[in-house]
Amino acid sequence: MKKSIMFYIVSIVFCSTLFGQDCLDVNYKLRGYFYVGTSQIDSTALGGFYEAINIPKKIDSKINTFSKNRAFQIIAKVDSIVEYAKNVSGFKVFIINTSNSKVELPAQDSRIYLKRQVFHEGKWQDIEYLPNSWCGNSYHNVIIMPNEYWDLQAPCLKGKTTAKFRFKLQVDDAFSSSSSKDSNIYSNEFFGSFNKSQLEKEQGHTPSGIMDPYNN
Repeated sequence: MKKSIMFYIVSIVFCSTLFGQDCLDVNYKLRGYFYVGTSQIDSTALGGFYEAINIPKKIDSKINTFSKNRAFQIIAKVDSIVEYAKNVSGFKVFIINTSNSKVELPAQDSRIYLKRQVFHEGKWQDIEYLPNSWCGNSYHNVIIMPNEYWDLQAPCLKGKTTAKFRFKLQVDDAFSSSSSKDSNIYSNEFFGSFNKSQLEKEQGHTPSGIMDPYNN
């Protein structure tokens, strides 16, 4: 555990030195930021939703080196450092489908139900949240086929409290990683730090106009 924490800290220091970037130091839950495209059109959706262009890619030899066979999985690669935004460092998050079945995920305007959790006071708690659209057209499914993956990015975080983290994704029961069938799968765990205020307060959102169906 100590080695894992030290590796994460060294990686972030290296990133900040090399790219002039830093981790986010915030006092609120981050608003959901994972947008994905789809391999197939959702024929049951009402239409009119925002369509992301980040469509699934075919799994290659590099992805095979760290993914599991015959599984639908999330892998947080904190050693794959990227520029998440201007002056903000981040890391890669992969959603990989090596199963024999296509997977349909619920989405709002191409934003999937994927958020970060922290293990704090003996339990997993959300430090990111998913906004809710009041427009029915926002809701649809995105589809990833066998032997495909999504290549995503997440910002690294820093704060006053060192902790363990993971990502949680809402999926169909058939791909749940829990024996209780809680309709979620979880990424590998990794270490970092956060601020306790991120457990309560939400980032918030002000609608940009009448076509923006989000208030939070």
